[in-house]
Amino acid sequence: MAKVSDFGASTLAPTDEAQMVTLVQGTCGYLDPEYLQSCKLTDKSDVYSFGVVILELLTSKPVIDFGAPEEQRGLSSRFISAMEGKKIDELLDDEIKCEDDMEVIIKVAELAKEYLNMKGAERPTMKEVAEELDRICKIKQHPWREEYHPEEFETLLSGASHVIEIEQTSSFSLEKKAEKSIAVGR
Repeated sequence: MAKVSDFGASTLAPTDEAQMVTLVQGTCGYLDPEYLQSCKLTDKSDVYSFGVVILELLTSKPVIDFGAPEEQRGLSSRFISAMEGKKIDELLDDEIKCEDDMEVIIKVAELAKEYLNMKGAERPTMKEVAEELDRICKIKQHPWREEYHPEEFETLLSGASHVIEIEQTSSFSLEKKAEKSIAVGR
């Protein structure tokens, strides 16, 4: 299980004997754009940086491409443009484009777009990020998937209680049992 931490974006430095100041350093492509305006790093700045890591995983492209035109240099801006133009396929790494996984990849891409919101207040918390990614993993592992039972899929997506999932699973089993009974003529 991989863990990502410390983007190297900030460090404490003494200004004199009584004060400490946060100096920002590190790769610009990971820095929260709000920081450039406010000079303040927040918990939501980490969400932005994590979103950039997700982009790297989805695209296998560098965070900054100095060979590209200026408006296309940043991976996050290219990604947002691709998402808005519904051309995400053009940006995704060819190795992860497989038909079975595309629904999961698109869901992760949609989440990454939320993480890269220019307004930090509109980004989810890291706890919410972890919960959403966990839900996506559960959906991927679920044997019935969306095409077989959309109500169950929506329950998993919305994070509804376990009791509702059990009730839906039971009714689904009863439906299947009824279908089998009808098929054999009982």
